[in-house]
Amino acid sequence: MAFLLSKIFKTIAVVFTLTMVSCKKTINMKALVLTTEQGDTTDIVTNFKSYGIPYDVIEFKPSEPFTGKLDLYDENNDPKYNFIVVNGGDLIYEVNGSWISALTRSQWADLEDYEAKNGVRRVIISDDVSFKTDVTVEDVNNWGETLPEQPLMADTSDEVKKIFNDAGVKITAPLDVNYIYHTRVKILDPSTTKPLLYYVDDGKQGAVAATIAKYKDGREVMSFFFGFGTWQQSCLIMNHIWLTWGTHNLYNGFRRVYFTPHIDDVFLDTELVNPRKGITWGGDVFRTSQIDFEKIVQFQKDILKDMPEGSFYRAELAFNGNGILIIGDYAQALDVDTSRTHEDDLEWVMPRGEGEKRWPQENYQFTPAQIAAFENDPVFRYISHNDTIQKEFFWSSHTFTHENLDSIDASDIDNEIRLNIEMAKHLGLLDTDYWSSSSIVTPQISGLHNVEALEIFTKYGIQSATGDLSRPAICNTENPYLPFFTTKESSNYEGFPVIPRTPTEVYYHCSTREENMWMFNQIYSDYYGMEIDFGSFLEHESKRTLLLMTQLRHEAHQFHQANLRYYEKGEFLGESLLEDWTRSVVNLYNQYVEWPLISIKISKQADVFIERAKLEACGSQTKLIVENDHIVGVSVSATKGDCTVPITVPMGVNESTLPADATIEQVGKDPLTVWVPVKKGETKSFKFDKALDWIVSGFEVDVTTTSIVDEPTPVVVEEEPTTTTTTTVVEEEPTTTTTTTTTTTVVEEEPTTTTTTTTTTTVVEEPTPVKPAYQCMSEITGYPCCPSIIKNVYYVDEYGEWSYDYKNNTWCGLTPYKEVVEEEECWSEKFGYNCCKNTCEVIDVDNDGKWGYENMNWCGIPSSCN
Repeated sequence: MAFLLSKIFKTIAVVFTLTMVSCKKTINMKALVLTTEQGDTTDIVTNFKSYGIPYDVIEFKPSEPFTGKLDLYDENNDPKYNFIVVNGGDLIYEVNGSWISALTRSQWADLEDYEAKNGVRRVIISDDVSFKTDVTVEDVNNWGETLPEQPLMADTSDEVKKIFNDAGVKITAPLDVNYIYHTRVKILDPSTTKPLLYYVDDGKQGAVAATIAKYKDGREVMSFFFGFGTWQQSCLIMNHIWLTWGTHNLYNGFRRVYFTPHIDDVFLDTELVNPRKGITWGGDVFRTSQIDFEKIVQFQKDILKDMPEGSFYRAELAFNGNGILIIGDYAQALDVDTSRTHEDDLEWVMPRGEGEKRWPQENYQFTPAQIAAFENDPVFRYISHNDTIQKEFFWSSHTFTHENLDSIDASDIDNEIRLNIEMAKHLGLLDTDYWSSSSIVTPQISGLHNVEALEIFTKYGIQSATGDLSRPAICNTENPYLPFFTTKESSNYEGFPVIPRTPTEVYYHCSTREENMWMFNQIYSDYYGMEIDFGSFLEHESKRTLLLMTQLRHEAHQFHQANLRYYEKGEFLGESLLEDWTRSVVNLYNQYVEWPLISIKISKQADVFIERAKLEACGSQTKLIVENDHIVGVSVSATKGDCTVPITVPMGVNESTLPADATIEQVGKDPLTVWVPVKKGETKSFKFDKALDWIVSGFEVDVTTTSIVDEPTPVVVEEEPTTTTTTTVVEEEPTTTTTTTTTTTVVEEEPTTTTTTTTTTTVVEEPTPVKPAYQCMSEITGYPCCPSIIKNVYYVDEYGEWSYDYKNNTWCGLTPYKEVVEEEECWSEKFGYNCCKNTCEVIDVDNDGKWGYENMNWCGIPSSCN
């Protein structure tokens, strides 16, 4: 036979069939969150918003039972989601006094099949061990607890180290679940399930708190056996761990911490508090001087040594030009009433045409005497056209006199804006990289409800203004990562962006630690029940600020010119209130993450918020491009408008495939981000420099067949006799006999070869084994029945009630064995599950029927159990 085949291949035309597999499939980059209506998804949703990752939430309600299939594929049969988060174990809710899952067994099976076929990872928050086979509760007498102090520690495996490293989180981060309900578990199947986090008991590794599981079908699941909350610092850190892992560190969003101090009232002087006299106003007057500026410049350089790699730190100086005239020649300064008229209503909306006029004249112009007076101010002389000092800060306008703009006429506002721009010109700030011409910090965050103010802003090219997180009326309360856009109702003006900023507890009329602590205790001593010291104050401020920073909140932090005052360092961290505050925040930040801290000027900050708003509105769609079980690139499109889409990738990109207008950004240890601008109706794509391994076994493939035919030659055909082979295998009882007949026929025909194979197999089945005579349900799993003296029930599962035999140091079963004989058609087989053979214990009830659990799998409860 071999000889004949050899001759045939040498003499006939050789016909090849090359099968080329081409996957024209994509996976949509969008997260799916599954929850019940009583489940709080705030923490999960906020995490996705912080990165700008799109998501869908499906909320299950007992009043509206979910039927049918989860909508997991689009019209092209491509996966709609690349990441799934389950909020609350098995999605349990209460129906008529029973706790059941919102999904049926078949629906859960569909979800698992989807995950396995498409390489989609699952994260479970507040997971439940009740029906799991790979983990169980550590102590059956303690299914969960809430403690005031419960630290966590990370596993030290290479896999866990990589997970933390990918997220930029230090594996030594001081994590905890203080005041959070949590369950202590142990792993039963280490072949599939590994520890991620442990509880710490007396400084040592305790029970498992979170796991990573890899199942035989390819599914991967990260489970946390405790809840999450945005108020809890450790939860915010762990959010980044599960998001990075769940997306394979490849997501349509970006991670960045912007950290910029805004210094208001620069060039003005400030009346300080006087702790010795116990007065809030009327103390000494302080104005930042050359030495203060120089000390801040040096601090900004020194602090970089303590910040993560790639950091950049610089303060924004929002100045009032009238302060230069006050010092240069007080008689030449503008004496304008700067107070707020509606002090009891910060959100008062001014009707058009009803503004006050407080300036001496409209279209006020600097006089030659005023311009000459500028040079009399030592700070003006120091800063004016001094690129060496100017470039060490960002600069923006805070209006000329600091007049409150809430109830002011357009002519006053024009003077305030125009003259401060002129002062910037005299200083030599205009047209520099560090000047922001398109954004403004208004005095007392005023004028945002004044249509005339907003119109004057736009007249001078000012396209955004700074807001205040302490005033929800001018914040985007639905999404804090977007600007607040004014409306007809809010301001008689539609669509002006207000960029949020966070106030600090460093007060505008305080220049020293003593002054600030006196003011702080005046406000909060009743709340705390005592007066706190400066160290406790810094701890309080650091923790408050870190909560915002680790939610990737992009607001700047508010300070004032008095907070730049230089003083001796002493026992604390810095030489000014700004430095003390900053160093304290950075020290705490460094305990958790390695993300660079980046300062940006106010106009760039506005761009960040406004571009994010465009991204939310443009109908962007981002898809993973799949080829041969690998992710090779990303495509980006927009359906509703223009926007720029950030794609964060875990590897390099093939720059030759990048769209011409795309940009690449990578700072410090942050991952690489590709920014892709797209117009409405446009699609762009790029490829990675190396394909990313991915499980895509569920994809159907397009098959292209190409025939390659050599030149035919004369054919010589020989006939091979039919060959029959019979094999008999004889074993001890039970006996199996297998007979195999193979017939091969070669027919002379040019140039075709036909092979016919016939296989016949005869199998004699072994006798049905005798079932063991179980006395109790636990014996099915290998555990003994309890002695009759033991009655206490410690645990209940699909095998009934359990207790513990302390004499023999083992678990034991209390529930008698009951064999169920199947006498009717098995209803659960249509869902891929057998009916229960050895139990009538009902573990779950859904729309399909009653379910039990045996032999490590779900089974349908037959009618004979009723």
